[in-house]
Amino acid sequence: MKFLILKEIRKLIETGEIDIKKNLGQHFLIDRNARDKLLSFANLTKRDTVVEIGPGLGSLTEGIIERVKEYYGFEIDEDFCRILEKNFSEYKNFHLIKKDFLQSDENFWNSFKGKVKIIGNTPYYLSSPIVAHILKFHKKIKLALLTVQKEVGERFVGKPESKNFCPISVILYFYTDTKICYFLNKNVFYPRPKVESVVVKIVPLVKPRIKIENEKKFFDFLPLIFSYRRKKIPNVVKKVFKVDKEEFIKELLKYGISKDKRVEQLTPEEIYQLFNIINYLKNMD
Repeated sequence: MKFLILKEIRKLIETGEIDIKKNLGQHFLIDRNARDKLLSFANLTKRDTVVEIGPGLGSLTEGIIERVKEYYGFEIDEDFCRILEKNFSEYKNFHLIKKDFLQSDENFWNSFKGKVKIIGNTPYYLSSPIVAHILKFHKKIKLALLTVQKEVGERFVGKPESKNFCPISVILYFYTDTKICYFLNKNVFYPRPKVESVVVKIVPLVKPRIKIENEKKFFDFLPLIFSYRRKKIPNVVKKVFKVDKEEFIKELLKYGISKDKRVEQLTPEEIYQLFNIINYLKNMD
């Protein structure tokens, strides 16, 4: 087992042992110091079970497997699976799952007695779907440490009145403590990505900040309301949800929310109140 440096990765490409697919977001860590700094935020111990998303050539795996109790890696690339099995199959705690992480289901997550830690250098175009999938099983997850595109990470922690505030910001606020904990230079990856990267740490809360009665309906509501983020709330509600404007303003004032506010200025709590007001008025029709 060893950490593959740039020279060795290039040799694997030249000999045809691997084929890097840039369109799938395949970029590999080639800097051991950056790797070790990244993993330090996971606080790994011998009691931990770790699920890695897309281990690729095993740069993170090499730093994880000896520190934890059990390791599960989701990898769909056959070339990478062959290299991972060659380098790590001697470890009894190594379990390679040859399928897409997004296909992991309740049976998989419920097979663990305690909570697990998730680590992954995620394909950037899949970062948001991966986070949404993680949140489905948040009760089984101790933390998720993910490398994502800088702009995506900034949206994960977006605050009201900022350009980064969006539906995923609201969802992560309600269910997790999320923060950006490390910046990764482009040069620590091969191939060198065109975008900047950050490491995001997502820690699910024991109890959500607000209990959402109908999660699916609320999650569907968020992109609708944010599609008009710069318009005043009453105008958005009338246009999108066909709710009487005057009745809506009356209900809005009961919650102490100004009718002159725009969607991007609302706190997550106010957005949920908005959702409830709209449902109340529509049910009155």
